[in-house]
Amino acid sequence: MDKYQSLVSFILEKVGGKENVLSVTHCMTRLRFTLKNDSLVQREEVVKSTDVMSAQFASGRFQVVVGTNVADIFQVVQEQLNGKTVAAEEEKKGLVSTLVDTITKVITPVLGILTASGLLQGILALLTATNVLSVNDGAYIILHAMGQAVFYFLPVTLGYTSAKAFKMNPFVGMMLGATLLIPELMTGLTSGDALYTLFKETLFQTPVFNTFFGIPILFPANGYQYTVIPIIFIVYVGSKVEKWLKKVVPAVIAHNVNSFLTILITVPLAILVVGPVTNVLSSLISAGVSGLYGISPVVTSLVVALLYQPLVIFGLHWPISAIGITNLAQSGVDYIFPMSFTANFAQTAVVLAVFLRTRSKDQKALAIPAMVSGLFCIIEPAIYGFSLPVKKRFAFSMLGGAVGSLILALTSTKMYAMSFGILGFAAFIDPKSGSMNGVIIAVIASIATAAVPFVLTYMAFKKEEDVIDPEEKSLVKSEVLVSPLQGEIKPIEQAADPSFASKALGSGFVIVPEKGEVVSPVTGTVETVFPSGHAIGIISDTGIEVLIHIGIDTVELEGQGFHPLVEKGQSVVQGEKILEVDLEKVAEAGYSIESFVTVTNSDQFLDVLSQQEGHVKLNDKVMTVIPFNNQAEAINLAEVN
Repeated sequence: MDKYQSLVSFILEKVGGKENVLSVTHCMTRLRFTLKNDSLVQREEVVKSTDVMSAQFASGRFQVVVGTNVADIFQVVQEQLNGKTVAAEEEKKGLVSTLVDTITKVITPVLGILTASGLLQGILALLTATNVLSVNDGAYIILHAMGQAVFYFLPVTLGYTSAKAFKMNPFVGMMLGATLLIPELMTGLTSGDALYTLFKETLFQTPVFNTFFGIPILFPANGYQYTVIPIIFIVYVGSKVEKWLKKVVPAVIAHNVNSFLTILITVPLAILVVGPVTNVLSSLISAGVSGLYGISPVVTSLVVALLYQPLVIFGLHWPISAIGITNLAQSGVDYIFPMSFTANFAQTAVVLAVFLRTRSKDQKALAIPAMVSGLFCIIEPAIYGFSLPVKKRFAFSMLGGAVGSLILALTSTKMYAMSFGILGFAAFIDPKSGSMNGVIIAVIASIATAAVPFVLTYMAFKKEEDVIDPEEKSLVKSEVLVSPLQGEIKPIEQAADPSFASKALGSGFVIVPEKGEVVSPVTGTVETVFPSGHAIGIISDTGIEVLIHIGIDTVELEGQGFHPLVEKGQSVVQGEKILEVDLEKVAEAGYSIESFVTVTNSDQFLDVLSQQEGHVKLNDKVMTVIPFNNQAEAINLAEVN
């Protein structure tokens, strides 16, 4: 440990001294400092150390990447700070950060089906506009049901994803969402003669039709179908109830009664308190945005358009999306999404301009997939690979997005579904009238959007921008991982284990093994060998954290059938045998042998691409990890802001 004393002293000095440190924790490769005064940090000095890979502010903390020896370095930090390293500090975040993280975790898993719904509605609108179908046709009715199902049952879906975010039983979360949609609630709590009206002559005026043991029930007239915010807060309350029950209910009966008691306690709280409160919050948010939009659609559009792309960098764009989703769900039309619709075309135009001007073969090669991704509204490769490293390009992109947004705002163009990129134009078709005017305007706005950053980037391009440091000659240096098992591969989203399927444990793939031989997918160091032997974590020499997990719930076998061949801290080379598994014994014990290979720190890389299906043998190339380029990785997020 003595060899890290000088490094730790150096880092502590450059973060403002020991007295400036409130707490510090670590993950697999980095130290994370919570500081009293962030302005005292000398980031440029920190990264000058040959033992420091990079350093930046993120999520309110100063993060210093020191590599796979972080655990040993952390011990020295503890010694020098006299124990001022409270692990709980890692979880403490500001209200805004916590809210943003929660919304992201809850909404991200359902974006696929929301987009699918938008495409279905776009197709339906197109078929209706061309008189292929009428609203009375059976095909129309079925397609319409397909397009609306995700919105109607949104509380059920978000109940599941919210429960995952709050570490609660996800099926209880689904039950909480489903309970809100029971038809008898609508008929029994919003029909007939009102007993009385609360908050008369205010924005929150609510008639009361029934009571719960004398307590007035403030049930929204439209119910909770199509809502977003209420179920998130309801599940949050439910997670606290469930956590409390786990402490007070005897373990011998907990399995049978905890879910029952969680639902019994949470549902009345949800309908009597949480639901009405969140409806008020939703009303205030909608009223605020609508009010600003009513005062000046142009100003509202300009503000959202200019902020949207920077918000993507910080992961703060989801709250805006949540408002748009709510608008679509409740009224079938939205004015928020058009404000950010053209952003991906702006970023794609920047990449196209660079592609035409650059002499770098590496940049040209990277530009093509970045442009394809951008056309389908995946703009992170364009942002981190092309526009953000040369900040003026990012400013050009923001300006272009604002131009397109203003065109849509000035023409009062709305969207009728959630769909973006080249497939998103169908979302501008009016499903009632079949009018294509919105599509035409959206196309014009997108062309104008692309023209601005393209021309500015093309004209402002300088030869010296092609002079790349030898260590950064390639914007991304991909690393290929090999299959640790022989068997059949399928996408991680199809995993039977919901924790892996939700990508909560990182991007990767599922493999159903045929043989019990397991090899290392990377060259690196063994970070973790679970006592049960069913899972091994390895950190590659380049910082990729890989988890190999054999079977589902096989931890309960307590090591039976598993024979690890490596131990924590041991160096391994790609293809080296690290584990033997008796698959027959695992299966005979009643456990699934479906296994998982994930990059647990996927969020630290530009992309993780995996083979999605087919048969693989040991050491077949199955996964490519694409890191951020060094320049983008070292950006101080405060400077970007």
